[in-house]
Amino acid sequence: MEDSFAPDNVRSRLLFSGLKELETHGVSDFSLRRVAQDAGVSCAAPYRHFKDKDELIGAVIGFVIEGWTLLSEQISGIFSSDSRSLVIELAVAGLRFWIANGNFRTVISASQTLDKAPLSAFEKPITDAAKRYMSDNGASYSDTLSFKLLSMIYGAVILVDGGYESAERAAESLRCVLSSEL
Repeated sequence: MEDSFAPDNVRSRLLFSGLKELETHGVSDFSLRRVAQDAGVSCAAPYRHFKDKDELIGAVIGFVIEGWTLLSEQISGIFSSDSRSLVIELAVAGLRFWIANGNFRTVISASQTLDKAPLSAFEKPITDAAKRYMSDNGASYSDTLSFKLLSMIYGAVILVDGGYESAERAAESLRCVLSSEL
């Protein structure tokens, strides 16, 4: 059995190359031939691992979401006893994740034509933390806090992408705003 983390694992190389392909060409111009070439495998290799390009795109989306899920679960475990810190750290991690994985946004945008699950998977840990924070502080939950958190994350990403702010300064600014607001 192939080690899924080994650099010579064909499936892993296809996933990473598929991620780059989505970022560069999007869903509409996605090419299995280019993915295979980038992964250093034959043109037939993708078909040994995926039924078609839609299945590979779905696997890439799942791969990206799995990375965020693992990160958010680790943060949730570390801050399980402090809902305020949990909200802050998840929001900052979400911002850093989006900035560090510019292709994640491409995958999310691409997947919106397929279904809403990837965006929901990103937002759910943050929304759940907001609900818990409200409950811990005797307030009934409304979507307002989640909306504010997600708006700040998405807005900060746009500012960083536009060159108006550095990634580190955006993360620290978000932490500072949330620390004073919560």
